[in-house]
Amino acid sequence: MTMNTDAISPLSGGPASLPALRWQVWINWAGDGIWGTEDVDISDDVLGLRWDWGRRGLPVPEFAAPASLELTLGNSDHRYTPGNDDGPLGTNVRPGREVRLRVSRLQDDFATVGVGSDDLDQRPATLGDARWEVTATAGNGFAVLDGEARGTAGSFPPSDAVALLDTGDATATLTARYRRTTNGQGGFVLRCVATNDCLRLRFGHASTVLERVSGRITTRLASGSALAPETWHELEIEQTADSVRVHAINLEASDPVGRTVLAANGIADAPVSGRHGLWHSFRNTADRWGDFGVGRWLFRGQVTAISPDYADGTCRIEAADVMQRLSSVRLRRALPGGPMRSGDVAASILAWSGLAPGEHRLDSGRVLLTGGARSVWEVSAARALRRLQREEHGLIYTDGHGRVLLESSALRSGIRAHNDPASLARTAVADTADATGPYASNLRRDDGASATEDAVVFRYQRLVDEGPQRVWNLNEPLAIDAGQERLALAASEAWEAIEGVQTPVSQTDYTATDDAAGTGSDVTDDITVELLSEAASGIGGRGRMLRIRNNGMGRAYVQSLRLSADHCWRAESTTAHRAGDADASAAGTLVNCRYIDNYAAAQAGAEARLGERSVRRAQVEASLPLFAGANARAVVEGRLSDVVELRADAPGISGAWLLEGAEIAAGSGGEGAARWWLTEV
Repeated sequence: MTMNTDAISPLSGGPASLPALRWQVWINWAGDGIWGTEDVDISDDVLGLRWDWGRRGLPVPEFAAPASLELTLGNSDHRYTPGNDDGPLGTNVRPGREVRLRVSRLQDDFATVGVGSDDLDQRPATLGDARWEVTATAGNGFAVLDGEARGTAGSFPPSDAVALLDTGDATATLTARYRRTTNGQGGFVLRCVATNDCLRLRFGHASTVLERVSGRITTRLASGSALAPETWHELEIEQTADSVRVHAINLEASDPVGRTVLAANGIADAPVSGRHGLWHSFRNTADRWGDFGVGRWLFRGQVTAISPDYADGTCRIEAADVMQRLSSVRLRRALPGGPMRSGDVAASILAWSGLAPGEHRLDSGRVLLTGGARSVWEVSAARALRRLQREEHGLIYTDGHGRVLLESSALRSGIRAHNDPASLARTAVADTADATGPYASNLRRDDGASATEDAVVFRYQRLVDEGPQRVWNLNEPLAIDAGQERLALAASEAWEAIEGVQTPVSQTDYTATDDAAGTGSDVTDDITVELLSEAASGIGGRGRMLRIRNNGMGRAYVQSLRLSADHCWRAESTTAHRAGDADASAAGTLVNCRYIDNYAAAQAGAEARLGERSVRRAQVEASLPLFAGANARAVVEGRLSDVVELRADAPGISGAWLLEGAEIAAGSGGEGAARWWLTEV
């Protein structure tokens, strides 16, 4: 959908004179994870939106806030009003539904007018000023009909067909719909210099394949999982200079998360071309392509609030990504101990919080936890991740697919130590609208002094296993009616973590009587105590959950109940490593380590953090109006940690910067702007 100047119209359709962006918003109102139904796409009702992501604000904060999305929808028919059971969405309008936001700067929906089909060759894109170019022997190619591109094949000579759009970017992120019917005879081409000089994606029965085509030689670069046959999928093909990742959503089956079907890294000698597009073999007329675009998914999260305005006939919908969910999840778990990298620690925290493996992408990081068991107890998952971020000195935020991302500190130090900055991904930003590249209408600068550290002190505790111990006792009688059961959280306060917890034994570890005072008849034999597993209860670390049941005919009072463990870990001593000038410690930062318990790890962490944060680096906020085509490209394709080049006459602005956070606001009147927050490389 494109921005227009009609104040009451949705973000679609707009005048041809405006360089357009197409915004697509999906909400899975049914809550079934099926994204191909008619009511999912609400794009035509969107009057305005605001999206933000990453570390945003000046000065640039240490931690990234959850990504958020706010939508203003046309609601004159009250279809988005909660409680309107007679509306087209019925009772499905409620918080908790999953939301997705996508933006494109170049797109073709393959729509046709009338009953006939169109030849794809030289067809103008629906959005943008590019035209398709089909390379094939006469009679082969692609035809367009009713929103689909279809392969056509002549009788002779046999020829594969390639349909290309020039995106102006060799590493553009592509989106498309695709329906696989053949076995690897259709797919996409990337960076296509010629039909025999490109990267090619093929979708077969057994796997998805990325290959390098060079002359008569085809080299397989990577393979991944297959797409379901004869089923429409929504694809995102994400490219960097040396990698290709393919993400897929099954539109016809429950697929609440989506999945990565292929991840190819370390691609060497890839062709360099901004032309990308469709491919089919010389006999393939069965596969289908739809809704091809150059853009990417910006947001995936859940609806948190729905606020209709009856007077205006509108509705405001707010949503947040998985990082918000982490702030409310309380952890009661134990790390297993032994050598662990920070990425493994983060993966454990995220898994305990209920995130599936497809919902996070983590760098391996440094070795942090090298001793005994560690508890993560009665703290939110978000706070545990922030502690980990400080020790790793990496950054934790969400990527474009709503997954939690841990970026290790080595990434940024590697960028800063790079000997050839020209080889880094860059987006040029000038300060005037006359520039050929993107331009900023407003620049704000901060000297970065607030982020500078003169000293870092890592304080950590060594643990010792004190062997078998009693870890918990019931402190008052527990009444249980006949045939009923109670749950009890047996949590230790004396040990950091416990292992080898013993199931309580009747008469030895617990007793019960038929009166509250404990002087009546012994009914211990009527009582059973079950030690719940961590998987069943969600409780680990310093405690366990007990299920206590009264199998007798009358009320019972559990008088004593204790829990013992074979291994109990206690902090033996507290020590610290200081990096920087000892005399400047008052101006430094004290980091209480949760995951480091040896001197070498603390030393490495302190010095890595100081090396990054002892140097003052300026920070900039840049506003980019969306009405310039170059700005649209920069906004759509800019990612966190990209290197951005600012060119401006203002002192202290020109140079290389790291993209930290972004915000986009677009309104129905055609107005729209993005803001970037950056730190100096």
